[in-house]
Amino acid sequence: MDGLHDAATDLVVEALRTAHVPVFRMDTAQFPREVELRGHHNGSGAWSGTLVTAHRSVELADVRAVYWNRPNQVTFPDLSVSDAHWARGAARIGFGGILTGLAAGWPRWMNHPSHAAAAEFKPEQLRAASNAGLDTPRTLITNCPDAVTQFAKDTQGPIITKPMGIPYIAHESIGVETMYTRVVDLSDLNGIETTAHLFQEWIEGAFEVRLFSIGGTCHSVRIDAHSEAASLDWRTYYDALSYSAVETPQEISRAVATYMEAMRLTYAAFDFIVRPDGKWTFLEANPSGQWAWLNDQCALADAVANTLKGWCTS
Repeated sequence: MDGLHDAATDLVVEALRTAHVPVFRMDTAQFPREVELRGHHNGSGAWSGTLVTAHRSVELADVRAVYWNRPNQVTFPDLSVSDAHWARGAARIGFGGILTGLAAGWPRWMNHPSHAAAAEFKPEQLRAASNAGLDTPRTLITNCPDAVTQFAKDTQGPIITKPMGIPYIAHESIGVETMYTRVVDLSDLNGIETTAHLFQEWIEGAFEVRLFSIGGTCHSVRIDAHSEAASLDWRTYYDALSYSAVETPQEISRAVATYMEAMRLTYAAFDFIVRPDGKWTFLEANPSGQWAWLNDQCALADAVANTLKGWCTS
């Protein structure tokens, strides 16, 4: 289940079809106009029934693996605000409840929505990563400007800030503003009090790594930045980046496996900064992190598809 124009899912679907694995693709936003649900419960056991689109149908009992990749929300554009609010609630509980509550043990998920949602919380990511044995940066979360000043004194160096929730702001006047990692200007802390903000020590890095944990196996891509802005946040300028596959150190693979088990995930995209001395420092782990633009480095679509195929045939 995904956004219907997601490049990564296109690659996975093609790999599954090549492997002759039946695929039913849908976006939750297609319900109820383009997806029909018929769910039955006979008083005991799991739900049965069908999902039907204009092109395909699937028996709920036949589903063995689900690739859940940031599907869009259900919308009701033809209803009033109050009626749409009511309808969304019914869809979330009824449609969403059947999808996420299929037969116990089946299907296998990459990732189950409840586990992915819980794994989005950056404070929990840092706690779990530290407990798993990964090196983590000193971090402050606060709405107090004085705490930021003290944190900078304690770290004895520059500090950075990064968004914890939606990484952009939709302004009415100027449009969408993407929020990137930036160095904190301690002379201007206005606005800190408005909500929770995350601050971290600035870490000098030789390069960064995006590590994909897929079905228990690590696939790592080295990211080298060739501009000052991209060195601080490589998302700012993709044209200033170069990529290469890199071997994952065994101690990192073991710690990642511990993290994934603790967070009950089967997929996550980890971001590491590698210090000049070779030490890998954990930054975050996105349970829905994108990978399509790096597929050529590590055959990631095949890794996802092979995992899903294995679940379907086991």
